Amino acid sequence: MLINGKQGHSIDVLDRGFQYGDGLFETILVEAGCATFLAQHFKRLAKGCVALGFPLLDEAMLRDEISSLVKAKQSGVLKLIISRGVAERGFLPPVKPDITRVISFSEQPVAISRELSVCSLIHCETRLSRQPLLAGIKHLNQLERVLARAELRGQEGEGLMLDVKDQVIEGIMSNLFMVKDNCLITPRLSHSGVAGVIREFLLDKAKDEGIACEVKEMALCELENADEIFMTNSLMPVRVINQLVTPTASIIKSSTGFAQWALNAIADDIQRQCLESVG
Repeated sequence: MLINGKQGHSIDVLDRGFQYGDGLFETILVEAGCATFLAQHFKRLAKGCVALGFPLLDEAMLRDEISSLVKAKQSGVLKLIISRGVAERGFLPPVKPDITRVISFSEQPVAISRELSVCSLIHCETRLSRQPLLAGIKHLNQLERVLARAELRGQEGEGLMLDVKDQVIEGIMSNLFMVKDNCLITPRLSHSGVAGVIREFLLDKAKDEGIACEVKEMALCELENADEIFMTNSLMPVRVINQLVTPTASIIKSSTGFAQWALNAIADDIQRQCLESVG
């Protein structure tokens, strides 16, 4: 673990990341020594810095620090956290913050499989708030997801999160895609939710390949009537939903065609990134 570029295991208790959740984070899959989709993660991080009024980070410095933690052929999970750092007491942010950055790597036997994993999608009572200023970015205030995850204690599957206006947004830790009449559809994230790196990759890939796709507001009834549902995130790229559990019904889903397309596209690109990283 590196804290501001040096080995360490603790931060100042006055750090605004700890005091107020005043910060951002990225969770990145490492495959065979390659931090995958790193440019896309940095792009979202930069968007978050603009939204919170942080100075933009030196990407070359971050890449060097990541390289010092991740050795050749290692796989696992890389986590990057930045906060506004230590400042005077109170909510008012400093004009020139001294950013705290923490980079950690956990080695795991990761290998992207082209075999789809399946899970159920379970409706959560906890709602996501609507805040356009924070929509799309991955900030440190994640209590809504903590509460939603607690609802599923002892249950297997991903949690489905709606916002306070009952619009379908995403999973607790993943973005959502549904398919209807051969059109790939994902919820609009203008007011809440995280714009996932894999979500953005698949939207671009679908457009490049001429696959019909749409980003729209989505009601629960539309999801119930979907031909196919799958979830995406950086660490578990694609999970196909075989059962949708709502307050009134348990609906079996069996189609997997688009999910397999998505997984193959992601696996191909990760393979390309890994080859380029050693080339």
